[in-house]
Amino acid sequence: MTSNSGDPKLDSVLENWLKLDKNSTTHQEVLDDIANSKWDKLKKTMLTRQKFGTAGLRGCMGAGYMCMNDVVVLQTAQGLCSYIRKVCTMNQLRNGVVVGFDGRYNSKRFAELTAKVFISSSIPVHLFSSVCPTPLVSFGTRLYSAAAGVMVTASHNPKEDNGYKVYWGNGSQVISPHDDNILDEILKCLEIPEEHWNVDEIRAHNLVKDCQEEVTTKYMEYIRTSLHDDVLEQNKVAKVPAVYSAMHGVGYDYVLKAFDAANLMTPISVPEQQDPNPDFPTVKFPNPEEKECLELSKALAEKNNICLVLVNDPDADRLAVAEYDNDSKSWKVFSGNEMGSLLGWWILHQHSTHRDKTGDVYMIASFVSSKMLSAISKGKGHFVETLTGFKWMGNATLLLKKEGKVPIFAFEEAIGYMCSSTVPDKDGVSAAVQVASLASHLHARGSSLCNQLQELYREFGYHVSHNGYFIVHDPNITQRIFDRIRNYHGDGVYPRTVGPCDVVFINDFTAGVKVPDESDTEGKIKVSGTGLDQKYTSGEMITFQCSNGLSVTVRTSGTEPKLKYYTELVCQADTVDAQKAKKTELEAMVKEFIDELIQPTKNGLIG
Repeated sequence: MTSNSGDPKLDSVLENWLKLDKNSTTHQEVLDDIANSKWDKLKKTMLTRQKFGTAGLRGCMGAGYMCMNDVVVLQTAQGLCSYIRKVCTMNQLRNGVVVGFDGRYNSKRFAELTAKVFISSSIPVHLFSSVCPTPLVSFGTRLYSAAAGVMVTASHNPKEDNGYKVYWGNGSQVISPHDDNILDEILKCLEIPEEHWNVDEIRAHNLVKDCQEEVTTKYMEYIRTSLHDDVLEQNKVAKVPAVYSAMHGVGYDYVLKAFDAANLMTPISVPEQQDPNPDFPTVKFPNPEEKECLELSKALAEKNNICLVLVNDPDADRLAVAEYDNDSKSWKVFSGNEMGSLLGWWILHQHSTHRDKTGDVYMIASFVSSKMLSAISKGKGHFVETLTGFKWMGNATLLLKKEGKVPIFAFEEAIGYMCSSTVPDKDGVSAAVQVASLASHLHARGSSLCNQLQELYREFGYHVSHNGYFIVHDPNITQRIFDRIRNYHGDGVYPRTVGPCDVVFINDFTAGVKVPDESDTEGKIKVSGTGLDQKYTSGEMITFQCSNGLSVTVRTSGTEPKLKYYTELVCQADTVDAQKAKKTELEAMVKEFIDELIQPTKNGLIG
């Protein structure tokens, strides 16, 4: 079928797509759209291509270059394959690539298509035979000293989505220049050889190795050795029960094995969410940051008189934690900042207690995460901030190790935690083990996660956050908002006060401007000598610091049409009532900040 859209460029792209696409479902989708003259839809899906966002691609499954489908996956795999052949050593290429997948629709097929591309270029593939957590691909890439790793997952996105996450040979998510270079290489590899479509005998090929058992076994050995003997013994004695949910994802079998390796009690699983299910039937949105995702877990915990709840997202790289607080007689759902502080303290405590490791200790967080980790590390280690996302924290971790330093922990406020440099990425399985081990440690002392958090507040100050976002589909609105901030009091003059807050420092990451100027004349991000000094190119991001202890960061998302804001107030508040009052005070200040700078009503933003 030929199209007659009235747009010669679109007609040409559609004709080429129909020649390329051998998948009957997406091929027919395009034919139907042409027959029904869905030109607006076709322009959106066909005329632009996905760019690498969070270390890869992520989008709605369907036909078109802006979606996730066989054509896009094959072209991406071809570009990645071509790139690593150009830049990797023969030894790295002989070690092959690692390919894993989650339980979403088409994930297994996308993984097998990827494997076919690499073996067609005589590059071995370590291919998982079944679903696996995302962190095991990072781990496996390092285990085999592979040239690269690929995980087919859309993490916590809606069921309609899928994604393609790329790891470099160091086991960390790809960053510049590799991500840009891979995208450029993809554009040189758009033709799809006929043989790449045939995956019928893929697992019988002599270059394809089933790595499931070996990677899992080695990962569980790592889990056990990441805990000192006294922690392993404490776990065995304390026998702290927990409820666990895999959120219809891949985590269940792996968490059970990891808990066994750590001498922890086998958690009680939420049966309705235990097995992979690409429809995610019990939740509207499979993101454990959403409170509704924890309801089944809390109900099961209450039924069994259990105080600890652990919930992975569908690819098990993030972790939500809740604890029943006996003082308030209610559930405490920990924010990523709160749990990051607790885990950071716990990992540092373990390291400080055992003198079998030496060197400069480092802990890492992203710019938009709580500064409490900085306070905890003072006098015992160093604190490093990176750009937002684990692709930056993972690479910072590896660079610090290369310099002979000892990075032991990293976290981001979106409930992602790296509890060891062995996996230089967020890892919800090892994080679940560390949280349960911390709970065992505290239980043996008559304490709890809630009580320990209060102890940290008393020692390091009350750090309270209030974060949120607006949906912004029109990039012109986003640009208008940030232009207004940059010219608030005239050309190039930023806000001096916002509501009741006196602004004492501004860091405009995108424009490379600091007010007052700290001699950063080149506008570069300085990440404490980790080698990640470069200009910020990930959209818009401005941070404000105020005289009253308030910090506010406003940034655009790299993967979604969102304008996000992150805030934190640091103060003294030693009682629960005082903390509630400070939180209310923070929310009021933030509302004035947002109303004045972002103007959501005037700009028609959806919160």
